[in-house]
Amino acid sequence: MKLKKITFLFLSFMAYTNSFAQNNTSKIAEKKSTVRQLTIEPGIGIHTNFGTDLILSNQIQWNPNRYLSLASYTSFNINNPFQRDFNGIKTNYDYSINQKIGIGTTFYAKKSSHTFLLMAGVKYSSFKETIDDPNFNKVSASINSFSPDYGLMYSLKKGLGKYFFTYRMYVPLYPWPIKGSDSNYLDGNLNNITLEVGIGINIK
Repeated sequence: MKLKKITFLFLSFMAYTNSFAQNNTSKIAEKKSTVRQLTIEPGIGIHTNFGTDLILSNQIQWNPNRYLSLASYTSFNINNPFQRDFNGIKTNYDYSINQKIGIGTTFYAKKSSHTFLLMAGVKYSSFKETIDDPNFNKVSASINSFSPDYGLMYSLKKGLGKYFFTYRMYVPLYPWPIKGSDSNYLDGNLNNITLEVGIGINIK
């Protein structure tokens, strides 16, 4: 009888110890998990018309639950990083500012996460050129405009802990197919695909 009691107590103690160890392990794993609630992800990139621009961007991503992702994306695009001065025509400035918000979902792996977002927002573009030729009077022309910006974004986060590597790719859906179904619009889409890399910071 005593042996049965001792065996029962021993098994109960081992079960409790094992349960406690599993709880601790799960808590440690959760701390090291790629599931993040709030991140700030500054980056740098280019459009696929390689070599003609420079993108400085930042994305804030909030995951209110495991699979729902909300994001705010801001970028400053220097469309001509080296001011052009060709045939008496000088580019004074050429830039655009993008602001988009998005909603999507995130899939998690052991040391990385993959987020897919549907983005929508607005782009402000500003451009100025001047005729700077001694044979002509100085004349300047400038354009300032707003345009819609819709698209699909893929975001990769790689690494554990507070800091991690990020990669983003944005594929616009404007002007094709939102503005029209004409295949000539595709040139505008292809020229505005963005590729970015950066460092992410886990806030929560």
